[in-house]
Amino acid sequence: MPGDPRDALRAAGLDRLPEAQRMVFEELSPEELRVVGVIQERLNAAMPEVAGQNNTYNTIC
Repeated sequence: MPGDPRDALRAAGLDRLPEAQRMVFEELSPEELRVVGVIQERLNAAMPEVAGQNNTYNTIC
């Protein structure tokens, strides 16, 4: 069984969100988490690799 799907969100900065927003992500279903992950991948793909400096702010959370 794979790890907790929220691990990827935590790695992306979930813990930096205000508690109320963090709780929304914590309560997502596995399917909702999958959709969030797909959206994040698409956002990352839409951004150029190098835009002067590496932009690490393109995250959902």
